[in-house]
This record gives sequence, C-alpha cells and structure tokens, in this order.
Amino acid sequence: MSDNKTEFQKKLLLINVVDTTKVPSQKRFIPIHRLTSFQPIGLAIIAALTPDYWEIEIVDEDFEEFKYIDADFVGISAYSTSINRAYEISKRYSEKGIPVIIGGVHATLYPEETLKHCNSIFIGEAENAWGNVISDFENNSLKPVYEGTFCDLNKPVKPNRAVFEKYNYEIATIEYSRGCPFNCSFCGVPLASGKKFRHKPVSAVIQELKEIKQNYVIFKDDNLIGSSQSHKEKVIELLNEIIKNKIKKDFLCFVSINIAKDESVLKLARKAGFVLFFIGIESEKIKGINYINKTVNIEAANNYYKESFRKIHKHKIAITAAFICGFDTDKPSDIDDRANFIRKSSLDTFTFTFLTPLPETPLFISLKNENRLIYKDFPNDWLYYNFCHLTFQVKNGANELFEGRYYEHLDKLHTIRFFNKKFLRSFLNTKSVRTTVAAYVFNKHNHAFLKKAKFLSFLEKSYKFFKNKQH
Repeated sequence: MSDNKTEFQKKLLLINVVDTTKVPSQKRFIPIHRLTSFQPIGLAIIAALTPDYWEIEIVDEDFEEFKYIDADFVGISAYSTSINRAYEISKRYSEKGIPVIIGGVHATLYPEETLKHCNSIFIGEAENAWGNVISDFENNSLKPVYEGTFCDLNKPVKPNRAVFEKYNYEIATIEYSRGCPFNCSFCGVPLASGKKFRHKPVSAVIQELKEIKQNYVIFKDDNLIGSSQSHKEKVIELLNEIIKNKIKKDFLCFVSINIAKDESVLKLARKAGFVLFFIGIESEKIKGINYINKTVNIEAANNYYKESFRKIHKHKIAITAAFICGFDTDKPSDIDDRANFIRKSSLDTFTFTFLTPLPETPLFISLKNENRLIYKDFPNDWLYYNFCHLTFQVKNGANELFEGRYYEHLDKLHTIRFFNKKFLRSFLNTKSVRTTVAAYVFNKHNHAFLKKAKFLSFLEKSYKFFKNKQH
C-alpha cells in the first residue's frame, strides 16, 4: 500500500451497545434501560490508538438506538447482558461484507462464542494490541483473534475525547487506576482488570481533568481507595494535586466502606471536590457479607454502617449505596429487612438489585456446578443477567416468593416522593446544597424517573444559575 497514509481514507465506527429487549411473556421482566451517566471511555481509548488519518465515529446506545451507518471497519464493545445486541448489529455489517471486531468483558471470557458472530474478537485490554488490528486491516490480513495483556498505566494512552462531542454528556468519565485486590465472589472486576492495582501518573490525570469541559466527573476506577497504605498514598497524591491545580469540579467515585476509617482522607477528598461516593454495602447483615466474602465490610457492618455513614456525611459527601438480595443466607424476610434498612438509614441514594452470577465469577461457577442456574440457554439467556432478575434457584424458599417481595419493594422504593425525602435528608446530613444537587444529577441518569422530579429539577437549575452568576 502507499506510504502516504493520507491517501488511506477509511472510516472506523465504534459502537457501545445496550440491549433494551423486552420479554413480553414474562410479566416482570425488566429490560436494561439507557444510562447516560457514563462516557464509554474505552471507545475513546480505541480512538486514541487509531491513526489520525482514519475517520472515527461512535454510536452510544445509552443515548440513541443504533441505526445503520456506512463504515469500512466496525468495533463493538459489549457486556454479557448486551452481547446479543452486539451480535445483531454485527450480523447487519457482516451481510454487507464489512468486517466487525467485538471486544469487551464478554468477548474476553467467551471468545469461542463471540467469534461465531463476527470476523474478529479482541480479548483483554486494547492498549498493547489495537495497533496490530489496524495494521492488519490496512494490509487486508485481519486475524480472527487479538489479545491484549494488562497494560502498563505508567505509560497511559490519553483518551480521544473528541469522539464524545457527538452527544451531550452531562457527566465526563476519567480513569486513574484499574484492578481490585478484594475477592468478592460475585464480582467480575478481578477477571477483567486483575487483582493488582495499576495507576496512571497523577500528572496525566491532572492534564485530562484540565481539558474536560463538564463540571461533573466520574472516576470509573473499580475502587479508588483500595486497601493498602501504598494505594492510599497514591490517592492522597491525586487529591493534593487536584487542589494544587485549582481544578473546580464535582466528582463521583467508587470506593469501599473502609474509606471512612481515615477522616483526613475524607477531608482532603471533599476539599478536592468529591461530593458522592458509590459504595457496595450489599447487605446490612454480617451473614450476607460473609457469604459473598466481602471482608472489607465486616467491621462497618457490625454497627449497621451508622458510624461510617456519619463520618462521610460529616465531610459533606453523599453516599449511593448498592444493595443485593438473594444470598444463600437470605430468606424472604431478609429482603424486607434490606428494604427497611434503605428507608431508615441515613444513606442518600441506593441501588437495589438481585444477586447476579456474572460470567465466570466464583459465584457463577459455584451455582453452575450445583446445577442451580435457571437461565442457561446461552447466548440467548445472557439478557437475564442484568441484576433485575433471579437467575438461579434460591436456597431458602421458592423463587416466586423472593421475586414477589423484591419487586414489591422495588416499586415502593423507586418513587419521586421517596427520593424527595432521601434528598432532603441528604441536605440535612451534609448541610450542603452543592452535595445534594450533585447527588441528584448523578442519580437522575441512573433512575430515569427522577428527571420528572419537579422540585429536584428546580433545585438543580437554581443552584447552577447562582453558581454561574458567581463565576
């Protein structure tokens, strides 16, 4: 081919798929809904790894349903719950002779299944091997399988955020680290990112933050605080640099409850602009925590998390807590208790889901070996593994009873009236309008019905108006 790459006029289409398929025969089937809270940062990394003489466009199904777009090469990223949507779109391009490569967690875990539905698959992280994909495509020698190893984040790839300009993302996404050292039986993070923490240089993160236009930013790190002293020191370095560089944004991050042990970190986090922590509480009961091997929660759970919540709120940081139903230690009454804990506790917002055996996690393997999985007609049944369905036979009672209790509480907890109460309590706990508004902004993208909350919407607009006046 010509040495003059400018003559190579090709288009790469990158698609973030969301499978919103409904199952009419199942009365309480809850499909995935579009979550506009995250920029698919992986696609921006792929774009950055692609030579600049390529034309690149993304389609984010969290914002719009895919409609056919002409392209020379198509890359699709998908989790297991949406993999059938990826296969559907891949088929449309394959029928026209356009090569498709599928990557993401599912392709990494199930390469043989995925390869039946596309030309090529990408296993693992893109940084070390995407260049080979492009080179092979340009030379008409695309291979069926490409595999990237865990990359060295000390030499990070700066995401090409220009691809996000197509959509009106209110919240930007950034990444500081990958990996998680914990061994929770239901979690797929160690499979996808490893158990060892890897960090970008703080200077690289600061430079990215300076270029991000949005006020609201999510750190997508699986666990920003970690468990070791060395990891905490890296986080403290990041917080200090955000403050030193006078970066004025509102941040959300995912952390474990052990962050409440060190109030100096909480104080620093708030000063740096962190206003909301997403924390996997999972259960208010020790028996549930022990079942999933979430040892980091045990100390805080001994007093029902009250002291941990109090310390976090003291530093004007809100809490979105994740709760799970369906442990082997659970009875139907435990679902009632979990819902009541959400109602009565001081936490600000929440997620309330079924225990879901994510592919190839210790939980999935255990339930498979015990022949307790209900939905196992793969790949068709992957759509049930979206956290809103009981995908296995429970131990202590009939599935119908568990499901009845769960859906009853799900309906009662997800109302504007209840969230209004929670956000009012958030203001009383944190004594911060900024925190309360940020908690609403982050959560309205995960709970679509909150966009109809008139009072909260008015509060958000009023806060932004006065904030802009100050600037």
